[in-house]
Amino acid sequence: MTDARLYRRILYGCLFLAAYVALDYVSYVKPYRGLGITPWNPPPGLSIAVVFLGGWFYAPFVLIAPAIADMVVRGGALGPKLELILSLALGSTYLAGGLALKRISSFDPRFRYVRDALTLIGVAVSAALVAAALYIVILRSTGTIFQNEVVAVAWRAAVGDVIGILVVAPLVFLAFAYRPWPRPEPMALIQFSSLFVALAVVFGYQEATAFQLFYLLFLPLLWIALSYGPPGAALSLLFIQLGLIIGAEIRFGPDPGLGALQVLMIALAITGLIVGTIVAEREDAAARLRDQQASINRALRIRSAGEVAATIAHEINQPLTALNTYAGIAAKAMEDGRTDLVARAIDKIRAESVRANEVLRGIRELLRQGTLTKRNVDLEAKLAELEMLLKEDLEKKGIRLAIEVDPDFPVIRADGVQLQQAIHNLIVNGAEAILGVGRSGTVEARVRLSGGDEVLIEVEDDGPGFPPGFDVAEPTPFTTTKPEGSGLGLAVARSIAEAHGGGLSITTSPRGARVVLKLPIEREGDEQDRKRH
Repeated sequence: MTDARLYRRILYGCLFLAAYVALDYVSYVKPYRGLGITPWNPPPGLSIAVVFLGGWFYAPFVLIAPAIADMVVRGGALGPKLELILSLALGSTYLAGGLALKRISSFDPRFRYVRDALTLIGVAVSAALVAAALYIVILRSTGTIFQNEVVAVAWRAAVGDVIGILVVAPLVFLAFAYRPWPRPEPMALIQFSSLFVALAVVFGYQEATAFQLFYLLFLPLLWIALSYGPPGAALSLLFIQLGLIIGAEIRFGPDPGLGALQVLMIALAITGLIVGTIVAEREDAAARLRDQQASINRALRIRSAGEVAATIAHEINQPLTALNTYAGIAAKAMEDGRTDLVARAIDKIRAESVRANEVLRGIRELLRQGTLTKRNVDLEAKLAELEMLLKEDLEKKGIRLAIEVDPDFPVIRADGVQLQQAIHNLIVNGAEAILGVGRSGTVEARVRLSGGDEVLIEVEDDGPGFPPGFDVAEPTPFTTTKPEGSGLGLAVARSIAEAHGGGLSITTSPRGARVVLKLPIEREGDEQDRKRH
C-alpha cells in the first residue's frame, strides 16, 4: 500500500469516528438510565457498512469508536476501564457482522434482489442479539444494572440496534454502490410531503394513540419505494425515523414508552427495504428481458444473413457455372476457327452475366429493406419517439443521449420508418462503441438544413472512433468493429440514405465518431411536379 493510499484510508477512518460520534449524539434521546441505550441506535449500522466496504483495515477504528462516543457524548460515566471493555465487546460484534456480510458472496450492496434485504436483516438481528447479550453480561457482572432490569435492557438495546442498522447501513451502501441514483421528479416533493403529513397525523391526532395510526406511514413509504426503488425506500426510512424520534419527544415528553413504536418501526423498515428491492428486481428482470430480446434479434439477423448467403450461393452458382462452361466453349471454338460458335458462346456469357447482376440487385434491395413508402414526415417527432425509446436504458448504462432539431425545421417527404430505423442504428452503434471501452459518454443526434436544399442528420459520439483500416467511405455489410455486432447498422443506414437519393459519410478521430446522413429535401409540391412530368 502506497503512503498516499495509507494516509487516505487513515483519513477515512478518522471521518468514520467523527460520523460515529455525531450519530451517537443526535440519537441520544430517551436513554435508559443514562446508558448508551436509545430507541434508535444508528452507529452500529455505520460500523457494519464501513467494515463491509473497507475490510479489516478499519477494525481498530470500529473497536474504539463506542468508547470515544461514550466519552464525548456521556462523559465516560461508567469509568475508563468499563467503557473500554464495552467498546471492545460491542465493536468486535459489529466488526464480525460487517465481515460476515462481506463474506456472503451473493449479497449486493445495491439491493438489487430481495435476498439482499433479507441478508442484511438476518445480519442485523444476529449482531444486535449478540451485542445485547454481551452488553447485559458485562453490565450485570459489574453491578451496573440489577437482575430485574436484564430483560428490559436487553430488549431495548437489541431493538434500537436493529433499527439503526436497517436505517443507516442501506443508506451508506447505496451512497457508495448504487449508480445512477434516480433523478427526483416533481412528484417527489408531494411524496415526501405526504410522509410529513402522515407523521403529523400519527402524533397530532389526540383522540387516538400513535400506535393506532402508525399504519398511515406505510402508505407514503410504499409509494416512494415503488417509485424510486431502494434509494427511495432508504431515504424514506431515515425521514420516518427522525420524525418518530421528534414526534415521540413532543407527544410523550419524558415518558419513554416507545417499545411498541420500536417494533412498528422494525416492521416499517423491513417492509420498505423489501418493497424497494422488489422494484429493483423487477427492473433487473426487465433489463434482462431486453437483453434477451436483443440477443434474439441478433440471432435472427445472423440467421437472415445466413439465409441471404445461402440464397446468393444457390442463385449465383448456376450462372457462374454456365459462364465457366461457355468460356471454355468459346476458347475451344476460337482454336478451331469456328467464329459462329464463338459469337453464340459470347452471347450466352452476356446473358448469364445479366442474370447474375439481377441476383445481386435483388440482394441489395433486401438490404435496403424493400421499396420506399414516402409520405409527409415530422423528423422532430420521429426523434422524440426514439428518445423516449432509448434514453432511459442508455442512462442506466451511463450514456447521455442528446437530441437537437433546428427550429422551424420543415416537414419533408420521406419514408419515416426507414429514416427512424437508420437513426436508431447510428445511435445504438455510438452507444455500444462507448460501452465497449468501459466508460460513460454522450451520443448526440442533430437534424439541420444545409443550404436550404439538403437535410443533414448527424449522429456523433465521444467513444473511441473507428479503428485504422475501417472503410469509412463505404462500410461493408456484415463487417463490424464490435464483438457482438452484426455489421448491418452502417450498411443499412447507407442504403436507406441512398434510396432517398442521398448518402452517408463517416469521420473519426480520437474524440469519437461522426456519421452524417445527407438527404435531398423533397416537399409535397416536388412530388406532384414529378408525377405530372
